[in-house]
Amino acid sequence: MSEKEYRIQGQKVSEKIYKEYFRMKRRERYFEQDIKVGSSIVDPETGEVKGYKPSKEDSIQRLMDNRKDFASEESLEDVIVDKAMLLILQEAMKELDRQEKELIHDLFYEDMTVRAAADKRNVSHVTVMKHRDKILDKLRKFF
Repeated sequence: MSEKEYRIQGQKVSEKIYKEYFRMKRRERYFEQDIKVGSSIVDPETGEVKGYKPSKEDSIQRLMDNRKDFASEESLEDVIVDKAMLLILQEAMKELDRQEKELIHDLFYEDMTVRAAADKRNVSHVTVMKHRDKILDKLRKFF
């Protein structure tokens, strides 16, 4: 039984290289053609054009003409950094025990004052501040 021979531009290559080459060629075609071309939405039964589906790559001008809001002056890098920091914080929060999570939730998510958190726990506000600082130190280690 003969083994299948794979060739790219006349040169003999392994099956693995052949498949990867064509996968990359398909990706290239996707980026160069597919995402840049819009299409009509056609009713399959009547053949009537129902609308237009814009390409995945769109111009800012067209989006602004359609009243899309670009009010945020935040850069893409800032958004990515913020999301990364949020993911790190979420992982760090998993390391806290129930009481520590509750205190962080009350102080930073519910905007409760230190004194109100102390009253809720029947401890002094100094104790709550010490616990808060200890928890924040614990969280800082993740960053």
